[in-house]
Amino acid sequence: MNRLPDRVKARAGPSPRASFGGVSRQSPAEGALREAPGAFINDFISTYVPGLWDALVRTFGRTDVDYWLANDPATAQPLVLIWKEGAADEQVSPGRYSHAVIRFADLPRQPLKGDVVVKDGIEYDVVTVNAYAYDCCTVILQDRSEDVLR
Repeated sequence: MNRLPDRVKARAGPSPRASFGGVSRQSPAEGALREAPGAFINDFISTYVPGLWDALVRTFGRTDVDYWLANDPATAQPLVLIWKEGAADEQVSPGRYSHAVIRFADLPRQPLKGDVVVKDGIEYDVVTVNAYAYDCCTVILQDRSEDVLR
């Protein structure tokens, strides 16, 4: 006679995500993403974020910016981004760092630490990249002229 509670019996079988016999370990959401490239888990991201990006660029966009991949001026390309002014993440204003939002589709690869943004003749090092789920990221930039360790 089996004396295990019913809830334990229900869990006794293999996991539906187990990796054996051709069964995949991916979640249903991951499978949907693989089946429909460019689609997102959340319909809001797929439907409204592209329009939001266009509105933000019209209002806050900067077009006078060059982007250097891996600190190489030979890779300079014009870039439209959203420059975030202010000292939201710092105790003093003007702060030491600047923030910008960059769309991945505007570059040949995603931004990385060590890239450079040039705005108004001032070179800014990309010191941090915070990626989002919807094809863009926030980069934290540091003005090279303020870097006393160089």
